[in-house]
Amino acid sequence: MSESLVKKSGTCWIIAKDELKDDVTAEWFDDKFWLNNGRLLGASSGRGSAWMVKSGNTKMMLRHYYRGGVPAKFNKDKYFWSSLDKTRSFKEFRLLQKLQQLELPTPQPVAAQSCKKGLFYQANILIEYIPNTQVFSQLLNTDSNIEIWNSIGKTIALFHQKGVYHADLNAHNILIENETNKIYLIDFDNCSIKNPKKSWQKANLKRLKRSIDKLTDESHQTENHKKWKSLKQSYFSALNVS
Repeated sequence: MSESLVKKSGTCWIIAKDELKDDVTAEWFDDKFWLNNGRLLGASSGRGSAWMVKSGNTKMMLRHYYRGGVPAKFNKDKYFWSSLDKTRSFKEFRLLQKLQQLELPTPQPVAAQSCKKGLFYQANILIEYIPNTQVFSQLLNTDSNIEIWNSIGKTIALFHQKGVYHADLNAHNILIENETNKIYLIDFDNCSIKNPKKSWQKANLKRLKRSIDKLTDESHQTENHKKWKSLKQSYFSALNVS
């Protein structure tokens, strides 16, 4: 998957899939553009929002980069500029390209934008929408099939085998395809590929477990605890397969 880099408006840069280099403009990163053209289809919640938009027959998620935690109280969406290649949107775009090459189940990147403003920058990314899926967090307080949990464990193991570190592995960033139960990981902001090590892999799983525990209501705690054990067994079985 090749890419094209285009400089726009002096202080904004766009990177896009090569086949879209003549189509993507700065307007694509403005939700008002899609709204005014009747092609803004909806929104998903999370840190800020991701807008579902449509170009031709392609549905995409448009996401603006927002800070989280304490820094967000003082600085909502500006990041310190060091170089274009180190902007969060460009890093995520290129990482997603790499993950596609590794044939890992992730959404395809469409385009990314970084806009420099003095010492800081703001960023946006467009990612292809994965249809017919539900978020793992939506299943935690239902009688979900344990095989879905097992598939999640196996899928995380695939990423860890390739050294893929997901900085925010939680129940909101796991999608399940409705008909096949295929698992996807999403939201690779600030993620990376590193040497596979048990230390960060273990920390990754603990982060997911905290997310599950936080979102599980009292009536499903015992059952989800059993399913978590099964997820971990599937994870370690898949991880140890050479």
